Amino acid sequence: MTIRVIILVIFALGAAASTALFARNWVAAQKAQPAAAEEIKQTPATAVLVAASDLSAGAFLREKHFKWQPWPENGVADGYVVRRGSDDETETARKSLIGAVVRASINAGEPLTPKRVVQPGDRGFLAAVLSPGARAVSVPVNATTGIAGFVFPGDKVDLILTVKFNSDDARGKKRTRYVSKTLLAAIRVIAIDQKTEQTDGKVKVVKNVTLEVNPKEAEKIAIGLHMGAISLSLQSLARADDVGDLAGLETAAGGAAATARVSKRNFTLDNDVFSIGRSGPRRQKPQVQVLRGSTAEKAKF
Repeated sequence: MTIRVIILVIFALGAAASTALFARNWVAAQKAQPAAAEEIKQTPATAVLVAASDLSAGAFLREKHFKWQPWPENGVADGYVVRRGSDDETETARKSLIGAVVRASINAGEPLTPKRVVQPGDRGFLAAVLSPGARAVSVPVNATTGIAGFVFPGDKVDLILTVKFNSDDARGKKRTRYVSKTLLAAIRVIAIDQKTEQTDGKVKVVKNVTLEVNPKEAEKIAIGLHMGAISLSLQSLARADDVGDLAGLETAAGGAAATARVSKRNFTLDNDVFSIGRSGPRRQKPQVQVLRGSTAEKAKF
């Protein structure tokens, strides 16, 4: 056997060994891939509860404001509402945020944490509900002045002040009079008794209604409560243009009757509701002055 043949045999054996080694490694790699894929599939993915849209301070959180977003495991901080894999235990924490109020503005994609919201009943909850610069004032009501419990948070009402005063009639006698006037209009109701949301939707008589007003309106309500009784008048949910259309229909249908309901005065006196006899000054009887010597007398007819 020549040297050339020996070199060829050695080269062939080396190539065969290399091919066998490569084939064994390839088969081992193919077997390892399903196991790795299964391991990755079983590894729970971390998701954090974030804001689905921009939330302003004072906004009530609803289901539409939440979404789960993938989050790096090393970036999860204390207080985050975290869902790993198919774990449903975090649903309780997520549902607890529904109905809460945002303390400060939250941008879309930022994590929602219990420290960034105020829960109903917590200290500062009502202050978080108020619009910037607004004030909260409570007004005592009953079944009559509170519209029999048909007022709910979010409604808009007018405040009617009724005052009792004394006046002299045409005969000079003291008489008790009453006058009513719309003190404030289109005031938003933010709470009924101690609830800021009527979840059950049931009608019930309440004792206090909390309103959102500005500082000057708060002063007017404070004085009005000392002057007389305040009643609520519920406003319609119709838009302003719808109100104009309805007013036109009423005038066309009612004619003079609809026009008679419009008053130029911004208050209502008791005589506008009910009166007995003449409401104007008493008419004096005709009289004649009679002179007899140095005396003078008045003769009435």
